[in-house]
Formats: sequence, C-alpha cells, structure tokens
Amino acid sequence: MDLLALCLAAAAAAAPSRGLEFRFLGNMAFHITDGRTTLVTDFPYRSGYSGYMTWRPADVPPLAGAAALITHGHPDHFEPSLVEGTDLTLLAPPDVLRTVPQARRVPFGPHMRFGGAEVEAFATPHARLDHYSYRVTWLGRRLYFTGDTESTDQLLAMTGLDVAFVSPWLLRAVARQGRRIDARRVVVYHQEKGEVVPDLLGRVVYGQGEGFRLEAATPHP
Repeated sequence: MDLLALCLAAAAAAAPSRGLEFRFLGNMAFHITDGRTTLVTDFPYRSGYSGYMTWRPADVPPLAGAAALITHGHPDHFEPSLVEGTDLTLLAPPDVLRTVPQARRVPFGPHMRFGGAEVEAFATPHARLDHYSYRVTWLGRRLYFTGDTESTDQLLAMTGLDVAFVSPWLLRAVARQGRRIDARRVVVYHQEKGEVVPDLLGRVVYGQGEGFRLEAATPHP
C-alpha cells in the first residue's frame, strides 16, 4: 500500500462513522449522536420526580457541545437548575426557553436546526401547557418524538418514519383504534421502571443504558 492509500485509510478510520447511536437515559431521555452532533431528548430531568426513573451523572455520556430537545416543562422532562455548569443548547417551547440564559437558546419555530439535525415542531395537547412533538431528520433518517401528549392525531399523521418514540399510553391508544404507526421501529419511552409494556405494534422497550444504532440513509423522497 502506498503512502496516499495509507493516509486515506487512516483518515477514514479517524472520521466519525456515518450512523446514529442511541442510548436510553430514562423517562423520555435518549442520548443520540452521529459523532459530530449530539442531541438529548427531554433531559436533564429531575431524577425520580413523580415516581419515574432516576439517573446518575456517571451514567450519562458526554454532553459537551450538545443540544437538549425538550417537549415541555414538567420536571420529569426538564429541570432548569441542572443546566447550570453545562454548555447545553436548548431547543424547546418558549416557556421553557425563558428559564435559561439567552445564549443557551435556539430561537423556537416550526423549523429549527442544530448541527446535522433538522427539527420540525408540532403543537400537541398535554396538561394545558405548551407542549410540542418533534420530527427530527438526521443523516437521512426520520425520527419522531411524541412527548407526553394524549392525542394520537399527529403521530398517526406521520409517514415514512424510521423510528417513532412513543409513550406507553399512546401505544395502547393506537392499538385500541386498530391503527398502525408508520415507522420501521417503534420505541416505547417514559415507561415506569419495571413496567411491563404490552407487546403491541412490534414495539421495542429499552432498559436504562441500553440502545441501538441506525446507519445513515439517503434522504427520503
């Protein structure tokens, strides 16, 4: 092998892999990275709030330069005081953004971007407060995060998803309606610790610290 080939091989080995790595942190929190951009969903939350999952800092992968994608301001999804001492950037509803310094905010709108991730926000009902579900397009993959909404309407309007992250109550609601979720993989999140989630619609349930990998894809038509 000549010097040029060796250099190209070394560069390829050092370059971030073209895929997304997902790790479940608890509640509705996933750590997602492509090696360049890192996004965490509904995190940092107040550990153990309302009887939901606890977490320890030692169990959280590095968040340097990361963004937090927040569906709403309930403490089991976001705790403002825990942002202090981090450099997290927030993509979140306006009432949540107001709890952090201006420098930490991505201006909220129907279309947002952070690094390689394009984010679309959809207003969905939950507990009479600002709540948004999100479709994230990243490396040609389409990811959808329901958050805590009780309505299945926006979820069922989504098509061509690679992964739908869905609460246990929405999973049951869709099954009761005799409908299906148009996603290659349906991941349940915000289950209680030890909760047995019914085996509906081909759902996958991860324990804390577990996860999966999704290879990059060409953009959907």
